Amino acid sequence: MKNNKDYVVLLHGFWRTAKSMGKIENVLTKKGYAVINVDYPSRREKIENLSDNYLKKCIEERCTDKSKKIHFVTHSMGGIIVRYFLSKHKLINLGKVIMIAPPNKGSKLADYLSSFPILNTILGPALKQLSTKKNSLPNKIIPPKYPVGIIAGKYDEKVPMESAKLTNMQDFLLVSSTHTYIMDSGRVIKAVQRFLEEGKF
Repeated sequence: MKNNKDYVVLLHGFWRTAKSMGKIENVLTKKGYAVINVDYPSRREKIENLSDNYLKKCIEERCTDKSKKIHFVTHSMGGIIVRYFLSKHKLINLGKVIMIAPPNKGSKLADYLSSFPILNTILGPALKQLSTKKNSLPNKIIPPKYPVGIIAGKYDEKVPMESAKLTNMQDFLLVSSTHTYIMDSGRVIKAVQRFLEEGKF
């Protein structure tokens, strides 16, 4: 099928690669969307730099048709990168944003791991930014003023349901899944498609 629908930008999570979003990429491509699966080095740079050096650059280079909406589908930290990007850059053709297991209020696992200096060195600067502290980056980003749907995993110990939610989200879905492979769930992928088409799960 020809990719004649809107753009859908995919952003993977911490310590993962674009391959982890492969199932969603394949399904949405077959549905006719122009899918852009962004790869970025999650352990090398701060979230602000990942936003500017990878996401912003990718959108400028590949989302050139202004008649098409730009949607986002993210997993975990990818959602925070998109939220930061959209808080700094206005897209006149912004569509919908779907966040899968996003640490919107931070992650207690990030609190724990970043308390060890050696792990900060190994895992990079972005991890510490995902803490649950009130002044952490996720908690400082302005609330979104665009359509947001959030999917959380019932058995997610890294980003529990309440940590994923936003007060002004358009819709919310809880699925029987853990954090690592939630984006591969058939139910999640169907929910992503529905939100893109209808703005609800």
